[in-house]
Amino acid sequence: MPRVLIVDDDKAQILLIQDALGGENLEILAAVDARETFEAIYRQIPDLIILDIGLPGEDGFDILRSIRVEPRYDAVPIVIYSGSHDIESKTKALDLGALEYLEKPLHANELAAHVRAILRFKLKQDQIFEEYKRLSELSLIDPLTGAYNRRALDTFLKSRLSESSRHGIPVSCVMFDIDHFKDVNDSHGHHVGDVVLKDISDLVRGVCRQEDALIRYGGEEYLVILFHTSRDGAEIFGERVRERVAEHEFKAGDVEIEITMSGGIASQPEDDVSSGDPEAMIKLAD
Repeated sequence: MPRVLIVDDDKAQILLIQDALGGENLEILAAVDARETFEAIYRQIPDLIILDIGLPGEDGFDILRSIRVEPRYDAVPIVIYSGSHDIESKTKALDLGALEYLEKPLHANELAAHVRAILRFKLKQDQIFEEYKRLSELSLIDPLTGAYNRRALDTFLKSRLSESSRHGIPVSCVMFDIDHFKDVNDSHGHHVGDVVLKDISDLVRGVCRQEDALIRYGGEEYLVILFHTSRDGAEIFGERVRERVAEHEFKAGDVEIEITMSGGIASQPEDDVSSGDPEAMIKLAD
């Protein structure tokens, strides 16, 4: 159900808009000032904001400007309405990023038609963005293991190191290597080696948190980027992965084998890695 936020200090006007949109199958929220507006947006980004210019304190222009400087709100359409009919106000609202400028008094049928058209367009935009995101992620995923590939590494580690440097957030990376993996392929064939790689990816992913990134770094090498994680936390994580792999029974048809892994750790700020040099951190872990 699309979520629409109405911002107006006149509660009678809010009720009029709610009545006009009553038959549209929408979740309608209301705010009377800038503070309530941003509290509502932080809780959950709306699909449309209908914003009155004439608010006390921070007016509609101020709120519009504040919303538009936040990149994560770029896709939220904003409709401005006002009792002012001058071309300067309309031009200013559109220049600041409003999608439409409506004049009071608002007419119920016209407003409902505007809202339907805007939400139809936004739904199509959202679908295109989700497909783009899906295809982008596919280009960063290793098809065998489902882990991220080397192409994704630079983006993840650079951004994590940059955030760590700016905000003092600890970040670690752990490099894992499957012990004697060449012997697995030589003795049992690459199809068994593929099963081992898939199983290990699942085992490591089971220890990762949502904000961590599992990357297949090389043939039998994995790199895990751990955000908000100091060296002590990375050691606990690495040992947990090592134990899970050592205890796991790897099976491929009639073949049953035992596998072990070795790991190395690099951490920021402990290792004082430059925020612009992710390769230095990888080299330390390796």
